[in-house]
Amino acid sequence: MSIPCISTTSDTRNETCWFDSKVTMSAKENKVHAFVRVKPTANFPEDMIKYGPDNKSIDIYIRRDIRKGVVNNKQTDWSFKLDGVLHNASQDSVYDAVARDLVSQALNGYNGTIMCYGQTGAGKTYTMTGATESYKHRGIIPRAIQQVYRAVEERIDQSITVRMSYLEIYNETLFDLLSTVPHDMSGDTHMAVVEYPQGVFVKGLSMHPASHEEDALNLLFEAR
Repeated sequence: MSIPCISTTSDTRNETCWFDSKVTMSAKENKVHAFVRVKPTANFPEDMIKYGPDNKSIDIYIRRDIRKGVVNNKQTDWSFKLDGVLHNASQDSVYDAVARDLVSQALNGYNGTIMCYGQTGAGKTYTMTGATESYKHRGIIPRAIQQVYRAVEERIDQSITVRMSYLEIYNETLFDLLSTVPHDMSGDTHMAVVEYPQGVFVKGLSMHPASHEEDALNLLFEAR
């Protein structure tokens, strides 16, 4: 799992966030949201997977097969409730549904995480990073970077600094993808997850200034 992180500081308020930190979140906003994005396929099993009319539920039915047995003992059907089912969804609509509000809340001083989970080939990289050869098909991370810098441009009365880090967690090992220090598969041994009164940090993780959106995108795509 690779995690690009952007931090903003304002010289005029000396805080780690530059929006009103007194804004409160409702219980609905504060909960963990779960979305399913369905990868387009020409052979979609319509007889086995059904979506709810509100696109917030999935029903899965596995046909009995005497030759292969029954999946999961006697259970042949499952129902899942979600915050959204993204079927044949564009990159635009995925970002609007999953990330836009979360990025706005992060700019208001709240912690936010977007985790993309799925089997190999499910489309995780496409969803998060997108197709580098097509601006239209850029993923959640480039769009989040754009949203951050547009918000920065609107705060013309403040001096804001943006820094970027890129952390990979692989087999419980930490890797700094923007580090200039060579490392092997043993990871960056100087890094450690530590907890301070201000929150949880990765000690030793490099931070790189990114004055413009282009700088941040270059760091994103140059990460090793």
